[in-house]
Amino acid sequence: MATVQSLAKRFDDTIHNYMAAIDKSLNPSREQDEEMVRKAVFLVRHDGVQILSFNEERLLLEAIVKDAHTVKVLLNFDKLNAACACPQEEMCRHKLAVVFALYQKIGSLSEWVADWRSRPSDPLSLLTGKRSPDQWTQLIRNAWRDPVPDYTTRNYFYFEQMYEGRLKNALSFVPLEREWKVFYRTYAHLISLMEVWNTYIAGTTEVHHSFFKTWFEDELHAIRDLLEQLHVQHRTFEADDFLKHLRQLVRSFVQVKGGSFSQRFTVYRLFWTTLFTTNKLRMEEISAFDRPENRIEAFFAILLQDDVSVKKISPEETPDWVQLAILAEEEQHEQALAAILMAVKPNVKTFLFDGLYTQYRHQYVRVLSRLFSQIQLSEADWEDLFKQFGHYGLPAYSTYLIEKQLYKQWAELHHLHNSPLYFAEECGLKEVQEAAPDYVLPLFHRYAMDYLEERTRPSYKQAVRIWKRMKAACKKSGQMEFWKAYMTEIRTQNKRLRALQEEIEKGHLV
Repeated sequence: MATVQSLAKRFDDTIHNYMAAIDKSLNPSREQDEEMVRKAVFLVRHDGVQILSFNEERLLLEAIVKDAHTVKVLLNFDKLNAACACPQEEMCRHKLAVVFALYQKIGSLSEWVADWRSRPSDPLSLLTGKRSPDQWTQLIRNAWRDPVPDYTTRNYFYFEQMYEGRLKNALSFVPLEREWKVFYRTYAHLISLMEVWNTYIAGTTEVHHSFFKTWFEDELHAIRDLLEQLHVQHRTFEADDFLKHLRQLVRSFVQVKGGSFSQRFTVYRLFWTTLFTTNKLRMEEISAFDRPENRIEAFFAILLQDDVSVKKISPEETPDWVQLAILAEEEQHEQALAAILMAVKPNVKTFLFDGLYTQYRHQYVRVLSRLFSQIQLSEADWEDLFKQFGHYGLPAYSTYLIEKQLYKQWAELHHLHNSPLYFAEECGLKEVQEAAPDYVLPLFHRYAMDYLEERTRPSYKQAVRIWKRMKAACKKSGQMEFWKAYMTEIRTQNKRLRALQEEIEKGHLV
């Protein structure tokens, strides 16, 4: 390979192009960029860069940089790009160090750094002068000026690294004043979410879809925390323009055409239930829509205590309407709650079994049972609802049957589903035994027989415990003659099981 000196002279224009790209992409007023340049210069001056080879055919230069860990860097002189083995996205101190090492052979690196540090600052990259919402918006979007790489859609881990890197870049300009820090962070998270939205939605259909969805939930939590801080924070008149601009940003986000309305509506609701809480603002907001989407119209009607009218809803919309029903409950808006739930009811089964992960179904059955219990439903409506719940609705259905004193149906329900003892206990077995002991006798018999089949002394002890409860139920219902005949039959059929006979005698069952 030719010497590094001759290589640098030969590709003088290429190296200057690399330096121009660095000068354009890095800003001395940004602490992160200044530190990167400083560390790269340190690596060059302490012989941390070693050029290994140059491929004449592909115009590919290979080098290593001796940092805390030695990393390999590739420069493609043909395409004017660089690659580094370190995890940092886009520009890093290792790429800079290799370019600086080459530039040092044809120019003064010290002069370049001095000129770079003294150049006039980019107004979009500085928080000087009078702050404004537009200035903040441009600042944050400047961190997202490069297109999001396509591969991040297919791999969540690249997506997460990219997002955190660019968000950190935007947050490096957070104002020094304490009262503005939360405001700026709110802007940074919202605008970053908007910038990456299409990539996130595409990612939810790829192999790492669950990670993308978890990331969105985490972002919602982060924004919620910021909005709660902002809500209680003292604000000056200067903040009014920032709040107004924030409302416009959120409105433009929810009005984006195309799919993913449900997720965007979730973000929108978060702002209008946490930060913008006055009726005056809410009335102004709903009037800002030419033709508000039905869910948005119902959302503000609930907040403003206006009547809600819900037309037939599609299964895809059901999750949003369930959230609106929860909001109506919180706002004690009975008319809205009833109207929404009656529109939701035909889609309950689809919502539970097609729209939710398995681990969330029990939770939402409990939520729906609580909501529906607050409105007037006929027995036929309840029956239909519990059928849609499937086996996830057994606890709620059991509670309903006990409240209606339908004890026979309760017992038949748990026979039908072969409910284990612990589950029957959770569903009100003791209450049914107290109110209608006759109906629980077959259940107790089945539970005892299940233990008997295990043919171990511990299982016999468990069977005896259940028989004691069965004996108490017989005594309460005046069926002791039946009990004596029952135990005689049990002992006769199992006379060879000496351990069982001993446990029955110890338990005083006869």
